[in-house]
Amino acid sequence: MDEFQIIHIDNIIVVKVGPVSSTLRSAQPLWEEFDKNNLFSHNKIIIDISSCIHIDSTFMGMIVKIFKNVSGNNGQLKLVFPQLSSIDSFRISGITKVLECFDSAEEALAMLRLNLSVSELALKTEISRN
Repeated sequence: MDEFQIIHIDNIIVVKVGPVSSTLRSAQPLWEEFDKNNLFSHNKIIIDISSCIHIDSTFMGMIVKIFKNVSGNNGQLKLVFPQLSSIDSFRISGITKVLECFDSAEEALAMLRLNLSVSELALKTEISRN
């Protein structure tokens, strides 16, 4: 797999990060990929890092930088996070409070298609239960 794979699904862009290890070496190329493909102009984006085993703080910082750029253009960015205990440090660091994170690209796609945030979906689910 290439370093980054860009998939267009309806009006949603999925950027699948290919390297098993996403570190300082991959951070700047991710930004360049967004810039080169004019991805900042899209308002629904998913970054899928579920295949990554090691993710360093520089790479996560780049994702936050991309998030700020996308949300500054009134867009939404969702993150598909790997389910590994070594990634828990990023959850603890608060990245999940800044970005909505999902276990799978399918879940993130469903949210963007519904145009809901996790909290809005939880509220909608709670109202429907009552």
